[in-house]
This record gives sequence, C-alpha cells and structure tokens, in this order.
Amino acid sequence: MLKSLLIKNFILIDELKLDFKFGFNVLCGETGAGKSIIIKALDCALGAKTPPSFALDNQKSSIIEATFELDNEEIVVSREITSTSKYRLNGVLVSSDEIKTLKEKLLDIHSQHQTYSYMQTKNHIILLDNYISKKANEYNDLLKNYKNSFAEYEEYKKKLENLKKNFEENEREIEFLRFQLKELDDASIKENEEDEIKQELDILSNVQELKENTQNAYWALGGDNSSIVEALSKIKYLISNSAELDKNLNEPMEWIYDAYENLKESANYLRDYSSNLEFNPQRLDELNERISLIQKLKRKYGADLDLEREKIAKKLDELTNGDNDIETVEKNYQIAFEAMSFLAEKIEQYRQKEAVALSNLIEEKLKNLELKEAKFEIAIEKTDFNSNGQNKIEFLISANKNQSLNPLSRVASGGEISRVMLALKTIFCEVDKVQTVIFDEIDTGISGITSNACANVILELAQHTQIICITHQPIICAKANNFIWVSKNQNETSKVSAKILSEEEKIQALAQLASGEISEKTVEFAKTLIK
Repeated sequence: MLKSLLIKNFILIDELKLDFKFGFNVLCGETGAGKSIIIKALDCALGAKTPPSFALDNQKSSIIEATFELDNEEIVVSREITSTSKYRLNGVLVSSDEIKTLKEKLLDIHSQHQTYSYMQTKNHIILLDNYISKKANEYNDLLKNYKNSFAEYEEYKKKLENLKKNFEENEREIEFLRFQLKELDDASIKENEEDEIKQELDILSNVQELKENTQNAYWALGGDNSSIVEALSKIKYLISNSAELDKNLNEPMEWIYDAYENLKESANYLRDYSSNLEFNPQRLDELNERISLIQKLKRKYGADLDLEREKIAKKLDELTNGDNDIETVEKNYQIAFEAMSFLAEKIEQYRQKEAVALSNLIEEKLKNLELKEAKFEIAIEKTDFNSNGQNKIEFLISANKNQSLNPLSRVASGGEISRVMLALKTIFCEVDKVQTVIFDEIDTGISGITSNACANVILELAQHTQIICITHQPIICAKANNFIWVSKNQNETSKVSAKILSEEEKIQALAQLASGEISEKTVEFAKTLIK
C-alpha cells in the first residue's frame, strides 16, 4: 500500500507531503484544484512520462518520493527530474524499467484514458485474457506458446509465398550467379597478378631505353681497360702491397676488395641483362589483354575479386542447397499450422468457459451498482489467425429491461459507462491482487442512490485493497477513512496545496460539496451522510 507521497517543485506544487491509510482514501476539492496533479506526480515517480512543463521553478529539480509497504517491508521509490531523470529504490539508483516492473505490483491507476481503452473492442480480448491468466497460470504459458507458434507459422507462410511467387525469378538468378562464378573461375586470376603484369609491362614497353642504359652502365663499370672495375683492380693491387707494410691498411683493403667484387658482379649482371633483353610484341599483347580482363572484372564485381567470388558462391549455395525447396517448406508450414491450430483451439476453450464466468460476475456487480436489469455478455467469434489466436472478443451490454445487447462502445449514458467500468475494475482488482488502486473520477455521471451503491462497492473493495479515489460526490467521500482536501491558492502565482481533514473539517467539506455553501442544513446533511 501507499503510505506517503512527497512532491517538490512539480507543476503547481511547491512542496507537499501526504500520508495515506489502508482502506478508502479520497482526494477531493473544487474543480481545477489540482487533484489530478497529485496523481500525475505519483504516476511519474513510477515511470510515467513527465508533462512538458513539469517544474514550478525551472531553476530547481522536481522531486517525487513515494513510500510503499509491500510484504511487510517498506519501499521508497523516488524520482529526481531535471533535463533527465534519476530513479532511486531505497536510495539506490535504478533504471526506469526496474521501476515500471515494480509498479505492476504496487499500483493501478484507472483514469479517463483507461476508461476509453476499456471501451474499445480491440482491447476486450486483452482484458479477458488477463482475467483468465490471473486465475490459471497455465493459460499464460498457453498464450506464450501460441504466439511463438503463430510467429513460426507466419515465417513459413511468408517463405512459401515468396518461393512460389519468385520461383522463376530464383531460377534466373541461379543461372546468372552460375554465369558469374564461371566467368571468375575461367579467368583464374592469381594473387598479386595485376601488379606483376604491370611490372612486366613497364619493362616490355621500355626495352630500348633499358637496353641502352644497362649496356652503357656495363661499359662504364667493366667493359674495357678504362672502366671503373679496371681502375679499382689497380687500386686493390696498390693497397694490398701497402697493407703488407702497414697493418692499419688492412680494413680499407677489405672494403676495396668487397667493392671490387660487387662492382665486377654488377657489371657481369648488367652485361647479361642487356644481352638477354629483347622486345616481344606478342608477349606485350598478351599482357595488355590480360590486364584489361582483370580491370574489366574488377569494375564489374569489385576490387577484391576473391571476396566477391565467395559472396557469389555463398548466395548460389543458399539458393540451390538451402531450406528453399518448396516441398520442404510446405511440409514445415503444415506442421506449424497444425501446432498453431491446436493451441488456438485450447485457448478458445478457456475463453468460452471463462467468458461465461466473467459475464456473470459483471452482471452481479452491475446489479449492486443499481443496474438491476442489466445483461452482460462476452461474445466470441471465429476470425482468421492472428497473434491473439482465432477469436474476436467483444463486450456486449443491455442496461435496461427488454433492451437488446449492444457493444459496450455504444453505451450512451455516462453514468452507465462509469458503473460498467467500476464493475470491471473491481473484478480485475480482485484477481490482479494489486496493492493500491486509484480511481480518477470513476463516478462521473452518477448521483443519488447510484452514488451510494458505487460508494458501497468501492468500500467493499477497500476491505482488501487500498483505494485512492478522486471524486466530487459527497456520498462517496463520506465513506472514506482518510479525507484529503486539495485546494489552489491564487496569489501572485497559482500553487496547489492539500491537507488531511479532521472529522470536523470533513463535515464542513461535505457540506460545501453538497450545496456549494456551508449552512446549518448542509452541515446536518453531512453528518447524516457520515452516519
């Protein structure tokens, strides 16, 4: 249950601390006093989106702290809101997802938006399934297994449709991929082949220049008696003789010996290179043709031909050897369809049985809410398979005697809608076993005897669930064991405040609610309501 709520710098609230009791709590006040702001703050503390202008003072952060009691333990949930949000659970930073998960155990807020949601036919299947799931754990597993089975069925269905639709297209693609693979394989391009061809082309294209340069270099190095090698031979002889006289010349002598041998070898290499160098037009044509092929393939497939060949081979393998055989997919599709159909049938059996039970419960609640002639039925129709099964669920109601059943969405009276919502919510609260339920003006459009009936239903629910109710109904307020009056101070700025009323203050507030003014008669009426 919610024990207390602290709000600082939130919308029109400067600072406010409220204590709540187990049982029946009401938030009451004039229209526009700020009751919904308090509930909004609590909802924000438990993970709801903040409104655009959440801060009363933009220079300060907004802080909301809610203290709950769960399983005899105290839990403090807080949220600090600036441009970002920080959530804390018992002082420890936690994620918003953790807070939202915790909220499911702590709190359920029934607002006008939820009323609208309950009225929509598309949500009736969700409401029925939630009701059944709370009563039977195995039903939840059944729904989960069905959703997995339906997803598998949809996957095979789509795959089969695509296979049949694109069979000819796939055949054309297979032929094209085979052609591409053959083209690359026939080319037999080796690693670094393009660089090697370019190098050989440079040589063949410049044979004459290379021949002249290397031949001249040979003659300069060792071609005749005036060459460098011949001169170095004489120097070697002189230094060799001198080294016998002075050992300090031994090292220079080795250098000269090495230079002589290297230059002599270089001269011989250049002589042979120049002699063997010949222009080969046939080879030049072959190389130009080869490099043209390589560059053409690269433009077509990409710079890394080996990688592109792997991709083509992989895609071809997928199309020819993967799970794309129509017969195989049809078989898997049929297996998935049968599994899904079996689960859908079991789900429908649960729905048919529990729809009757839930309809009876709702009728009983509606009678307690002064709809004595009300009839309620949950209609179940067969539909195409979808993620929820093979059923369309719609809530039907007849509020008056001799009136035919009509969809809940067509209920015209606001008072009837309020009572249907209260009946539904009461039943779902009982199976949900949530700690705290907030009703935000669920009594819209009702008065008199009906208000008293609604008050009794809420009071009965409050025996085992903490109820917090925003209301303007004096009859409902009179039954609360914790009466909180909300008001708005209109000075220089508008600010919301609230206080828990004493018994005497409660009488005064009820008198004001009953007639808009406090008089001896309205005070006596208020006392009568409380009694």
